[in-house]
Amino acid sequence: MTLAQVAERTGMDRAVARRLLLTLVELGFARLHERRFELTTRVLRLAYSFLSSAGFGASLQPFLDQLARSIGETVSLAVLDEAEVVFVARSDIPGRRLSYVVTTGMRLPAFSSASGRVLLAYKPRVEVERLLARTRIVRHTRHTVMLKREILSLIVESKVKGYCINYEELEDGLVSVSVPVFNRAGLVVATLNASTSSARANREKLAGEFVSKLKGMAGELSSMLP
Repeated sequence: MTLAQVAERTGMDRAVARRLLLTLVELGFARLHERRFELTTRVLRLAYSFLSSAGFGASLQPFLDQLARSIGETVSLAVLDEAEVVFVARSDIPGRRLSYVVTTGMRLPAFSSASGRVLLAYKPRVEVERLLARTRIVRHTRHTVMLKREILSLIVESKVKGYCINYEELEDGLVSVSVPVFNRAGLVVATLNASTSSARANREKLAGEFVSKLKGMAGELSSMLP
C-alpha cells in the first residue's frame, strides 16, 4: 500500500503513518518498493511469539495429531480476530481430502463458521451485536444463514449446547463442528474444530461422537494453557 492508502485505512495523519511505516522498515518488518510499503516474512516472528505466549505452540501438535487419528478427520485450533476466525494449528489424516482445505493462518467469517459462532458466544451480547451490525454477511452456499437475528440465535445456542455445527454454510458438502477451549482462568481462548464431508458424517454423528472426542481433548488442552 502507498503511504496515502495506509493513512486513509488507519485514519492516521500522514506524518504519523509515515513515521510508523519507516519504523517497521527499519526493524525489517516491512520494505519500501516504488513508493509502496510491503510486509516482509519477518512479521511471522510476531505471529510465532503470540502463538507461543498464548500456549498455542508446537507442544499442542501431538494432541491435535492424536485427535485427528481418533476422529479420522481434519482437526484445527482457531482464535477470534474481530469478525474473523484465524486457524493457528491443524492436523490432517493422510488420504482424507477435503475440497475446502483448512490451513494455518487461514481466515473465515466468524458469523458464518462454527468456530466463530462458538467464540462469539462468550463475548458480551452488546459487543457481538455491534460487530454484527457493521459486518456484511456473504452467501457462500444456499445453506448460508443470512438473517442476522438467526445468526444471533445460533450464537446463543452454541453457548447453551457447548458446541456448534456448521452444515454446508461455507461450501457444499463441507461440514464442521467446534467446541470451546478454556484456559486455566476459565476464559475461552480458542476453539477446537473438526471438518469433514457431509457424505461421511451427518448431524447426529457430529453432535455425538465428534463433540464427545473434541470436548475430551479440549479439556486436556485447557490444563496446558496459561
